[in-house]
Amino acid sequence: METSGPPPFPTTRWTLIRGAASADSPEYRASLEQLAAAYWGPVYGHFRRKWGRTRAEAEDLTQDFFAALCEKEFLAHVRPDGGRFRSYVMAALDNFVRLDWRSRARQKRGGGAIPLALAPDDDVPSGGGSPDDAFLREWARSVLAGALSDLEADCRASGAPHAYELLVLRDAAPSADVDASYEALARRFGISVTDVTNHLFRARKKLREMVLKRIRDTVSTEEEAEAELKDLFAHEDHGRRP
Repeated sequence: METSGPPPFPTTRWTLIRGAASADSPEYRASLEQLAAAYWGPVYGHFRRKWGRTRAEAEDLTQDFFAALCEKEFLAHVRPDGGRFRSYVMAALDNFVRLDWRSRARQKRGGGAIPLALAPDDDVPSGGGSPDDAFLREWARSVLAGALSDLEADCRASGAPHAYELLVLRDAAPSADVDASYEALARRFGISVTDVTNHLFRARKKLREMVLKRIRDTVSTEEEAEAELKDLFAHEDHGRRP
């Protein structure tokens, strides 16, 4: 008898890392680019902060890190029961700098490895704390930015762009120059306060789901995903937490 509902958690998630572990996988390119997109900012910032590399050096190191990370011998040893993938990345970064992987990665790229057309949007992001704290903060920002992009596309596709715009003004990017009270937002968009409340409720719920969806790509259980959500967004401002 067929049953309805979502498939078991492990069958739909850790596949992102498994797909990036082998160049023979049909999902290799897409999986590699998704991993790099999620971790590019945190990795780049780590090289800039902890190791004092210039922008150009950090960009090269980040590119080379992902080229080396996604060779079979790296990701083939990562297992869902071995902990959070971002913990593996954090542990690998310093070893990568200490071991001179740069020349090897350049040779690999020349020999058929996949270059990633990605670059950091900003220089070293602001914020204090240890390099590890900074890595978590940038990882949280990366996850949130991706989820917000997903939410915008979803809201526009469903004919509810106001929901996304309200969430940005109220939660994601509040401005001291904009009155974000429910009454002011209702006037701004020509809707009722009740509509503002309903739009925000649905958008916040959807954003949380989209953040969790991205986190699930690199953890192995629903409990880990919830814990990761709580842990990561403890490093973000409370008002931006899903």
